[in-house]
Amino acid sequence: MVNKFTAVSDYDAPDENEDVDTKHRYDRVLSVVDHQSSPKQRPGVRPRVVYQTLACYAVYTRSGLKASIQAALDNGDLLAFRDPDGNLRLVLLTESKLRRLVEHYPEVADRPRIAEVLDDS
Repeated sequence: MVNKFTAVSDYDAPDENEDVDTKHRYDRVLSVVDHQSSPKQRPGVRPRVVYQTLACYAVYTRSGLKASIQAALDNGDLLAFRDPDGNLRLVLLTESKLRRLVEHYPEVADRPRIAEVLDDS
């Protein structure tokens, strides 16, 4: 809902709840990325799916979720890539998820981080 006086959406508001467990939010983000990219779906998930899933069914704001996604990217738990349609997608940095990603989108195979994970396995 948009506050007509400040034009700030509750969806984009900063985390005001000091009780937010950021570790739990981080783990929930990884879980959504994992579950929303099952073998019956295309590899990777669009960030908006993470926002919609966790902002609608949990107490997280979009800014908090963005922070957790960025932390997961920085920590090497997630990889961001663009699909052939130009959509940003997120995938877990695990061997099985990356093998599936390369099978579906061979053009990403030369990315250094992908090659590094797949070569280590």
